[in-house]
Amino acid sequence: MNLNDDDIQMAVRDFFSPALLLEFIDLPDLHARVQWGEKQFDEGQRSRSVRRLEGEPDAGCLTRWSAAPGGCGFRYDVDARGGARSGFVHWHDVHRTVNSCLTPVRYGTLRAAVEAVAAHDAAYVPGPAPFRTPELWASLFYRPWARRASGLELKASAALDSICPPAKAQPALF
Repeated sequence: MNLNDDDIQMAVRDFFSPALLLEFIDLPDLHARVQWGEKQFDEGQRSRSVRRLEGEPDAGCLTRWSAAPGGCGFRYDVDARGGARSGFVHWHDVHRTVNSCLTPVRYGTLRAAVEAVAAHDAAYVPGPAPFRTPELWASLFYRPWARRASGLELKASAALDSICPPAKAQPALF
């Protein structure tokens, strides 16, 4: 069976992390998007998969992305209970889907959130070097750092959700 509209929307939404979405939005043209897409499947694993969450269409089913021939997009497979669905999603379709909800405010919020996460991650101290004990390091540095990191990741995820909303509509945060 072919992919339905919800599948395509979920394929686009679940493909991106906030940082990857910002990279994709900033690409100047289709040629750059094709090259970027090829790089996503060349680095690391050649295919990716995720199980859909409760409240999403076909909750619990396994979905997979793999590189499409020619690098023009990706193949998306959905192992749903009612039967498997698959199809190709081209990068120009991904771009159109992303741009349908993209506004200057949402773009600015995404950029600020991604940059804040990156800056916060760069400030991480990997061990208790300046502290007397690991417990002091955890209580005085790691826990506050992790709490702040979680808040920043939440803001970045909210920005991603406003640009690439889930298939089942949720109220926008901004």
